[in-house]
Amino acid sequence: MKTLLTAVLLITLSSFGINADQTYTWEEYNLEITVPDYLKEKKNDGTEFEMAGKGMELSMYVFEKRISKDDMDDAVIKAATEMELTEIDTQYEIEGDGLDGYYVEGFKDGKRVMFAGMIDPKSRTNFFMVITFNDRDKKAEADAEAIVQSVRSLN
Repeated sequence: MKTLLTAVLLITLSSFGINADQTYTWEEYNLEITVPDYLKEKKNDGTEFEMAGKGMELSMYVFEKRISKDDMDDAVIKAATEMELTEIDTQYEIEGDGLDGYYVEGFKDGKRVMFAGMIDPKSRTNFFMVITFNDRDKKAEADAEAIVQSVRSLN
């Protein structure tokens, strides 16, 4: 009976497709990010950090312009407009974990885009993050929101 229960439990759990999160470090800038296990690192160097997998792409890159926390909202909206994002509507402030910033949601080339600008006040590192995914994928949407909130400074 115990063997039968164990087998049923294992089959049930495997049918849910358990996903574990993974943590990566953009070592050049001492930033940590937690992502679903289906995202795999593609690039991690002094200019860019990229990941992709299962209908989602993520990219982070540094920008040199000095900017204050109070001006990040305008900078993000301006950069999103320059990227030709459409339907820019949802806007959020990011605070905590050693980073301050702002992000918006919109669309580009038929994909949903979360576009964030963040500042690490200790290291004075400013960076943008772009996450793209299918708008109909509610799990990807929840994952993208969690990713944006997971970024933290190790400084």
